[in-house]
Amino acid sequence: MQNFFRAICFVAFIIFSNCNNTREKQAQPINTTEEKQPYFPVTDFLLGQLNEIDSLPVTPLKIIVAENKSDSVWLKKKDIRTFAIPFLHPVIDSNFIQKFYTGVSFMDQTINTVTFSYDAKPALPDSIKLNHWDVYINPQKNTVQRIYLVKNDVINGTDVTEQLTWEVNKWYSIRTITQRKDKEPEIKEEIMKWDFD
Repeated sequence: MQNFFRAICFVAFIIFSNCNNTREKQAQPINTTEEKQPYFPVTDFLLGQLNEIDSLPVTPLKIIVAENKSDSVWLKKKDIRTFAIPFLHPVIDSNFIQKFYTGVSFMDQTINTVTFSYDAKPALPDSIKLNHWDVYINPQKNTVQRIYLVKNDVINGTDVTEQLTWEVNKWYSIRTITQRKDKEPEIKEEIMKWDFD
């Protein structure tokens, strides 16, 4: 997996080193075609993160923010993996992506990252709730910085959106937005943190 990731970063770096660094071009596309191409294996990467956390002497802190109130509780290390399940389903790999998603990649100079961005095709089956995700890569260090996923569902006539953010080696959060008809959206965020530096 490391070799695959390095290859993607190397190609991105070569392309970006030839880009014009003007202020007007904040986000420059690398590849906007829908051809079959290698995709970043998000699920494998996150499983690798979880395996690494398993080997660390950490005590995670779960922070819950809802209705303008915040609460926190110390948990066991195994809880990091338990609460990360929404990040692991559906499995994001090349076979899955090429069938149902299109991807583009670009250099975003405003945040100094290479971004791989994926969106669902119109024919996405109802059983798949993942609509969008981004992988943010530091081009200088050739490392993944953040992964962001968006899932949408309708439960008993209520729209539910999950925004999942994984800050590599530090924390992850699950932000749930519940939109009932003719009511203000309810927002709840759960943050699992294991690095406090």
